[in-house]
Amino acid sequence: MDTKTFFSSTRTEGNFIFLSGQIGVKNGVLVSKNIKEQVVQSVDNIVALLKKNNLSIESIIDVTAFLIDQEDYQPFNKIYSELFKEPFPTRTTVTVKSLPLGARVELKVIARVL
Repeated sequence: MDTKTFFSSTRTEGNFIFLSGQIGVKNGVLVSKNIKEQVVQSVDNIVALLKKNNLSIESIIDVTAFLIDQEDYQPFNKIYSELFKEPFPTRTTVTVKSLPLGARVELKVIARVL
């Protein structure tokens, strides 16, 4: 099977950088089945991509969160509020049937290039 990816992890257009969805993987493996550990790793992956573009978590203006279980919504909110600070990015949260590698959460963000 061809493992080539057909998407960019980041794309800059004007004053915005769009990041593809990030799940809680490290070295190609899901870090845990735990929602908190997956969210933290997803954000760590996002921050690493932002740093490659000389940006930080404070540059994020919009987050789309995909959860596989609506029961994870409240725990996700708690973790999210610890990682993101005011002014919070706008956010959409969607429950989906499944995510790659059995992940519980995937985060897709848009950041502003300052």
